[in-house]
Amino acid sequence: MTSWSLSGLSSRVDGFTLGPIDLRLDTGGAVAVIGRSGVGKTTLLRTIAGLLPPTAGRIERDGEDLTRVPPERRRLGYIPQSLALFPHRSVAGNVGYPLERRTTAPDPAELRALLDRFSLAHLAGRPTSRLSGGERQRVAIARALAAAPSLLLWDEPLSALDPTARSSLAELLGGVQRDEGIPLVVVTHDPEVAFALADRLLVLDAGRMAFVGPTTQLVDGELTAFLARFIGYENVIGRDELRPHAATALDAWLLERAGPGGLAISAEAVGLVDDASPGFVGRVRQLSPRPDGVDLRVEVEGRTVVARYRPLAGAVTYPRSGSPVRLQVDEKRIRRLAPSVGAA
Repeated sequence: MTSWSLSGLSSRVDGFTLGPIDLRLDTGGAVAVIGRSGVGKTTLLRTIAGLLPPTAGRIERDGEDLTRVPPERRRLGYIPQSLALFPHRSVAGNVGYPLERRTTAPDPAELRALLDRFSLAHLAGRPTSRLSGGERQRVAIARALAAAPSLLLWDEPLSALDPTARSSLAELLGGVQRDEGIPLVVVTHDPEVAFALADRLLVLDAGRMAFVGPTTQLVDGELTAFLARFIGYENVIGRDELRPHAATALDAWLLERAGPGGLAISAEAVGLVDDASPGFVGRVRQLSPRPDGVDLRVEVEGRTVVARYRPLAGAVTYPRSGSPVRLQVDEKRIRRLAPSVGAA
């Protein structure tokens, strides 16, 4: 059983300060690191990997201090966003490189098993420049696992892939990570990836820990505005964004239902109703097609509200841009927000 821990870990790069970060990872555990661009997600991975020197704190594996140990002696599998594949080596050459580093007589069967596991055997002799995005990702994962890592670090793993490839690869890596029991730290902007690969979230804000907790927090726990946006709520309104004294009928209605941090409403919870029903009148400003209808961006009393519209069976008409509509919100589906969620 392998355990990794970060204690008061801080790092400084070009005037930006990360930390302090406290985090523990045990065998099979996986943490998804999320946050806006520039908050220190990649800096954290590079510091754990030993590519950036920390300014304070410790990195330990099973109680051994690795803070000043060089990267090659940390037994890590680090997959950067660029993947950093060797262009002068074939697929087999890339995957086999860590095996060559581990022993003077690499076992060909071990290389074949890795290629088979990631459906790469038929590409073994192909240069990496002739691979698709998903194939390149599989090569990078196989190469990382060939190093027999005790921790896997992965930076924005699936951001360049189409939805089908992204889902397939997330399922593949999730299964491998669980089977091998290798702790994982993954940086992602995609909630689907976070849910598929991780059991905990680490939220960074301006280089500091804003929240550490289970991914289930996103489903049934308190949310901040950031977490609500992260999991896809289309209408997220902070309490301080509601107009002073709620000058409009819409803002007054929202303010009555908001939590201390505001409220979140999915587009699904906002529907179009006829003129005889209670609701808020607005004007369509933009239509965005979806597989099951359209999302409408509707201006209501100076505020933009996103509503999902599905035409009735047999109907072929949609509201046009500029046309008036009446919206109604399902109050039972409003999610009250907290101003912050404490780290745990």
